Amino acid sequence: MDSIKSAIDIVKDVGPTVRRYVKYQFCPKDYVDQFVEVQERLERQLDDVEAKLNTQLNQPGKKAASQVDNWREGVRKETAVKVEDLTCKGGCFTYICSSRKLDKKTQALNKGIYMQGEDYTNDGQSLVIDDHSIEYCKSVLKKEQEQLKLRQKDIEARLETQRMQPGKIARKEVEDWMQKSCHQIAIKVEDLISQGECSSSSNLEKKIEELKQTFNQGEKYTNAGENLVVDDHSMGYCVHVFKDKQGRLNHHKELIEANLKTQCMQPGKIARKDVTEWLEKAGQLIAIKVEDLISEGECSSSTNLWKKIEELRQILEQGKEFTNAGVTLVIDDHSNKGVPLLVEECRGRDDIQDQILEWLKGDEVTRIAVSGMGGVGKTTVMKQVHNQLLEEPKFNEVIWVKVSRDFDIIVQQRKRFDILKFQKRIASSLGLELKPEDHENETKLAGLISQRLRQGNSVLILDDVWQQFCLEDVGIPILDGNNGCKLILTTRLHEVARAMECEVISLNPLPPKEALALFLEKVGSAVLSDGRIKVDIKPFLEQILQKCGGVPLAIVIVAKSMRGKLLPCHWKLALSEFSKLESIIDCLKFSYESLEPQCQECFLYCALYPEDAEIYKDELIEYWIEEGLIYKEGITREAMNWKGHDILDKLVDSCLLELARGHEFYVSMHDLLREMALEISPQFLVKAGMALEKLPEEDEWREDLLKVSLMENHITEIPLSMLPPKCPMLTTLLLSNNKISTIPEAFFEHMLGLKILDLSDNPELSRLPSSVSKSEKLTTLLLYGCESLIEVPFLSNLVGLKKLDLSWTSIEELPQGLNMLTNLKYLGLGGRLSETLDEPLQNLSKLQHLLINVEPDAETESKREPIGIWGKLQNLEKLDLQGLDNSNAMFGEIRAVAESTPLPAGTFSSLQYISVSYCDKIKKLFSVRWLGYLQKLQTIEVNFCEQLEEIIGSESEEREKVTLPNLERLELAVLPQLKSIYNGGEKVTLPKLERLELEQLPQLKIISSGSLICDSIKKIVIKDCEDIESVFWSGFNPLPNLEYLEVYFLNNLKCVFDEEGLGLSPLEPPTSFFSLKEIRVGSCGQLKKVFSSGWLLRCFQSLQTIEVSCCYQMEELISSSAHEEEKVTLPKLQGLKLTRLLLLKSICSSSSVLICDSIQSLVIFECEKLKRIPLNFPLLDNAQSSHPPSLKEIVVWPKEWWESLEWDHPNAKDILFPFCKFQQKRG
Repeated sequence: MDSIKSAIDIVKDVGPTVRRYVKYQFCPKDYVDQFVEVQERLERQLDDVEAKLNTQLNQPGKKAASQVDNWREGVRKETAVKVEDLTCKGGCFTYICSSRKLDKKTQALNKGIYMQGEDYTNDGQSLVIDDHSIEYCKSVLKKEQEQLKLRQKDIEARLETQRMQPGKIARKEVEDWMQKSCHQIAIKVEDLISQGECSSSSNLEKKIEELKQTFNQGEKYTNAGENLVVDDHSMGYCVHVFKDKQGRLNHHKELIEANLKTQCMQPGKIARKDVTEWLEKAGQLIAIKVEDLISEGECSSSTNLWKKIEELRQILEQGKEFTNAGVTLVIDDHSNKGVPLLVEECRGRDDIQDQILEWLKGDEVTRIAVSGMGGVGKTTVMKQVHNQLLEEPKFNEVIWVKVSRDFDIIVQQRKRFDILKFQKRIASSLGLELKPEDHENETKLAGLISQRLRQGNSVLILDDVWQQFCLEDVGIPILDGNNGCKLILTTRLHEVARAMECEVISLNPLPPKEALALFLEKVGSAVLSDGRIKVDIKPFLEQILQKCGGVPLAIVIVAKSMRGKLLPCHWKLALSEFSKLESIIDCLKFSYESLEPQCQECFLYCALYPEDAEIYKDELIEYWIEEGLIYKEGITREAMNWKGHDILDKLVDSCLLELARGHEFYVSMHDLLREMALEISPQFLVKAGMALEKLPEEDEWREDLLKVSLMENHITEIPLSMLPPKCPMLTTLLLSNNKISTIPEAFFEHMLGLKILDLSDNPELSRLPSSVSKSEKLTTLLLYGCESLIEVPFLSNLVGLKKLDLSWTSIEELPQGLNMLTNLKYLGLGGRLSETLDEPLQNLSKLQHLLINVEPDAETESKREPIGIWGKLQNLEKLDLQGLDNSNAMFGEIRAVAESTPLPAGTFSSLQYISVSYCDKIKKLFSVRWLGYLQKLQTIEVNFCEQLEEIIGSESEEREKVTLPNLERLELAVLPQLKSIYNGGEKVTLPKLERLELEQLPQLKIISSGSLICDSIKKIVIKDCEDIESVFWSGFNPLPNLEYLEVYFLNNLKCVFDEEGLGLSPLEPPTSFFSLKEIRVGSCGQLKKVFSSGWLLRCFQSLQTIEVSCCYQMEELISSSAHEEEKVTLPKLQGLKLTRLLLLKSICSSSSVLICDSIQSLVIFECEKLKRIPLNFPLLDNAQSSHPPSLKEIVVWPKEWWESLEWDHPNAKDILFPFCKFQQKRG
C-alpha cells in the first residue's frame, strides 16, 4: 500500500501533462487517455453550444431551454473530474477497481452527455424557447398593434380612392376587416391586465396571435390588383349601369360587324362560328328593354337586375378579343354561296368547264381529276368551276383546299403524305371547332370530317395534289345517295389521278387563237394599230408567243414583261433571247431576266419560304434589308422600307408574285415560279414547311451552298453526333418556327461566311453555342420568341452585326461584347436583366431601331445613371419601350423627361417613332424643353402606362413657341391617370399632325387648353374618355383639313359642334371643317345634339357620312337657333344613319328642310319619337316631285314607326316606298 501511495504522490507532483502518460498499476494508460480525450471534446462542444446559444438569445423574447441549461451544467461537472482525484478518493478501489470500469465510464460519457450535445450543435436545432414573461408579451402586443395600424391606413387610402369611382361601395368583407382592425388597435394592454382578462402571459399571447391573424388577413387587400369595392346595387344605379353596358356592347357589336364585313370581303372567307354566336347573343342582350324586365317582374330587385348586368359584362368582355387590332374574325371556307374566288377570265377552257359541271350534276361520276403541266391553268379553271358551283342549288357546300407539297413528309428516308396535317387544313376550311385532344388524333378527325361532309351534298376541290392518299383515312365520304361529297382534284401527275380512281380531264395548252388573245390582253393596246398588230412588230410577237407553248402562265408573264416596249428593235432583241429557250420555265426566266438585278435577287429570296406560303410583306422586306438587297449607306430604315414596297409592287405587276387571296399585306408565289427560282439558284437548299423532324443529312450540306431555309418544320434538336457542316460560302441560314432545344457547340464552326442566322420562335432553345462567335461576317442574328433562351455567347467578334433581336427571350445578362457591336442598326432586348443599359449602348452610335421589353431586376430600381446615352444614339429612328416597370432608372433616367433635364446636343436628332407601353412609373412623357430634341419625330404611341399624367409637361419658366415640325400621328390608349396632353402656357405647334386617336383616358377632361396648335389634323378618334366635355379645345383653332371625326363613350359631352364653344358666328364666312367627310358618334350618354345650329352646316359642305347611335338623351341632330335657315344644304352627304336614339324628336327645326342631292342611304332604327324626316324632293321637268336621284336604300325599324311618320310632301311615302327595307329586328 505504501508503494501505491507514493506513486500517487508522484503523479500529483508532476502535474496534468505528465499524469496522462504515467502508467497506473490498476488502470492501463490507454483507458486513461480515452477518458481525458472525451473530457476535452466535451469542453470544445460546450464552447460551440455557448456560441450558438448566445446568437439565438439575441432574438427578442427568447430564453435558453431548461434542458439546454441542464446539459451545460452537467458538462461543466464532468469536465471538472480528474482521474487522480477519483483514484485518491479511493474511486478506483471503491467503484472502478479496474481498467474495465474506467472504460465503462468513458463510454457512458460518449453515448450520453456527448451525444446529447451533438444534437444541440446541429444547424436546425433551436436552443431557446419563447420568453412568456408578462413584460415581454406587452411589448410584442404593442408592436403588433402599430404594424396593424399602418396596414389599416394603407388599405383605408386605397379604399377611398376606389370609392371615388361612380357607383362603387366597399366590399362587406373589407368593411368587416376594417372594423375588426379598429377594435384591436384600440385595445390597451394595461386594461387587459388590470381587468383580469389577461392576467397571465399565455392569455396575452392569444391576443397577440389574433392581431397577427388580422394583419395577415389584410395582406390581400394591399395587392395592387385587388378590388376593394363592389357595384352599388341600388335599383336606380343598376338601371343606369344596365343601359350603359348595353350602349357599350352595341358599340363593340357594330365595330365587330364592320370589321367582319371587311374581312369577309376576302375571297374564300366566312365568319368564325364563335364570332357569329357572339354577335347573336350580343344582339339579344342589346334588344332587352330594362323597363320591361322591371315591370314584368323578372328583375324586381336590384340583385336580379345585377345578374343581367353581369351577363352583359361577360359578353362584353368576351367580345374584346374580337376588337383587338389584327384579330382574324374569319376562317377559310369556300362553301358559302355568294363568296366567289378571285379569278381572271379563263380563255379557251369553256368546254373543259362544261364537262366538269356536267359530271358533277350527274350521278355517275364522283371523282374528277384535272391534270396538266404546271402553269397550264388547272387552278384557274377550277376557280371558275368553283364560282359556278356556288350558283348550283344541288350542292350545299363547295370547299376549296390548297394541297401542294405542303403535306409531304419524310419518314425513314421515304416520302409519305401527312394525313394529320391535311385533316387539320380540311377541318379549318369546314369551320370545325376542334378540341385540344382532337388535334393529334387522325381517327377522331376523320370521323368529324366525315360527319360534317355527310350533312348534305358537297363538292370538295383539292388543288395541286402531288401524292395519292386514302380518302377513308382522311374522312372524305364519297357521295352515296344524297349524302357525302364529290371530289375534284388538280395535279400535274397523271399517275396520281389514276391512283385516286378519278375520271381524268387532261388540260392542254391554249390553241393559237386563244393564246394570241390572252397575250394581246396583257401586253396592252399599244402594239395595235386599227385593231391589228403593228406590222413591224407582228413577226417578232408571233414567234415569241410560239415559244410560250400556249401555257397561260408563261403567256401572261412574258406579255407583262413586254408591256410598254413599242419599237421593233425591242421585240427583235427579245426574240433573240427567246430563241435560246427550250422549256416553259425558260420562258418564265425571260420575264425574270427582264427585271433589274435588284428585283431579281428579291424575287429569288421569296423561294426560301414554304410552297404556297402567304408571305407577310413587312417581314419579307426586313429580310431584304438585312441581306443587303435594298440596303444603301446613308438612307433611313423607313426609306429602305418604302423601297421594298416599291419592289414588291413591280414583282406583283410582272405577275411573278401575286397578292395572297387578294390581301394587301401578303403576297404568294406560284409553285411553278418557285420551281424556276430554285432552278436558277442551285446553291439554295430549301426544305421549308415540309414537316421535317430532323436536319437534312450531312451529305446535303454542300460546300457551295449559299442559302439554307428550313423554316416552319418540326425539328426538335440538332444531334450532338452530327459533324459541323462545312459550308464556308453559306450566307443565310433560316431555322425559325421549329422546336429546336439544343444545338451542338461546334455546329457553326465552318460557317465563316454566314451573314444571316434566324433562330426565332424556337421556344425550347435555352442557349446559343459559342461557335456562332466564329461567324465574323454575321450581320443579322434573330432570336426573338426563344422564350427559354437565357444565355448568349461572347459577341465581340461579330463587329459586322447590324441586327440583333433578343426580344421575348429570358436572358438575365446582356451578351458580353454588346458594346463592341458598333455597326448595329437594330437591337431588340428582352428578358429580366440585372444590369443597366447605359454603358453597353453608349458605343452603338449607328443604332436606328431600339426595341426593349425587358423586366429589370429590382436591384436596378435605385440606380440613377447619366442620360448622356441618348446623346450618343444620334441615328436612332425608332424607339419602342415595353413593360419597363423600372424604366425611370433603366435608360439614363427617363424620369428626366418630366424633370426637364437638359440633354446633350444631337440627342434624338433622327428619331421618328416613339412607342411607350406598360411603363407604369412614368408620370410625364416629355417636358416642353424636350420637344426641341424631337424635330424629326413623326409618330407617338403611348398605352397601358398606369401612372402617366401628362404627355407634354408644362414648365414654370416661360419660353418661346415650341414646334414638333414633323409629327403626323399621336395615339394614346388605356392611360387611367392621364389628365392632359398638354396644359402649359407656351404655344406648342404641330404643323403636320394628321391623326389624333384617344381611347380609355378616364381622367382626361380637355385635350388642350388652347396652347396646342394642330391645324393640319385630318382624323380625330376619341373613345371611352368619360370626363371630356368638349371635343374641340378652348382657344379653338380652325381645322380646315379635318376629314374624319369619331366619338364614342364620352358621357359628359353635351354637343359635338357648339357654335359658342367653337367661337364661330353666322355673320362671318366659314373657316372650319370644310374638309370634313365623316362624322360618327355613339354611346354618349349626355349628348343632346350634334350641331348647335343649322347655319353651322355651311362649314360642312364636304360632309359625306353622318352616323349617330345609342345616345339616349339626344333630342335633336341639328338644334334650332336664332339664325335659323329655311334650307340646310349638305350637297355631298351620301349616308345618314341614326340608331337607338330613344329621345330624338327632330333632325332639324320644323321650319327647315335638308337638301341632300347626293344621298344614297338612309338608315333609322329605334328612333320612335322622331316624327318627321325633312328630306327635300327635287322637281322633275314636268313639275312632279321625285326622290333624290342618288338614293339607293332606306332601311328602317320598326315598320310601324315608318307608317306613322309625317311628311312635308303629300306623295313622299309613295315616292320613297320602292327604296324601303323593313328589318324584322334591329340590325
